Amino acid sequence: MAKNNPAEGFQGAVHPATSLLREVIDQSNEFAKGVGTKLDVNETDFVAMEHLITNGPMTAGELAKAVGISPGSATVMIDRLEKVGHVTRESNPNDRRGILVCPNPASVAKAWQHIAPLIFASEEILQQFTPAQRKAVQQYLEAMLEVYKKPQ
Repeated sequence: MAKNNPAEGFQGAVHPATSLLREVIDQSNEFAKGVGTKLDVNETDFVAMEHLITNGPMTAGELAKAVGISPGSATVMIDRLEKVGHVTRESNPNDRRGILVCPNPASVAKAWQHIAPLIFASEEILQQFTPAQRKAVQQYLEAMLEVYKKPQ
C-alpha cells in the first residue's frame, strides 16, 4: 500500500529537513508501538508508562491528565497496567484517602532495555557533528517544539 504524502496538498517547496522531521516522527511512533508490544501494553498504556518512568509515582488524576483521558478511563488503564505487573497502587503519603500509581522497577528496567539503545545512538550521532552543527540541530528542534506547542 502506498504511503500518503502529507505534503501533497501543500503549495510550495518542502525543505528536506521538514520531510525528514515528519519521517522521524512517524518512525518514533512505530518504535513506541514496537516497544509497547514487547511490554504487552497498548499505545495509551505505553504513554502512561512513559509518564511514570519520567515523573515517578503519580496520582490517578495526574496520570489521566498527562495521558489525556478521563478519570474513569484512567482507572481501567491502571487496572490493565497493574494486571501485567507494570505498576502498583500505593498509599499517597500526602493524601491519606488517595493512592499513587507507582512504576514497577523491573518494568522500568525492561523498558529502558529497549529505549536506551536509541538514546545512545542519538548521542553518538550528535558527537559526529561540530559544535556549531549540534547547536543548529538544537535550535531547529527547539523552534519546532514551539510550533507543536502552539494552540491549534
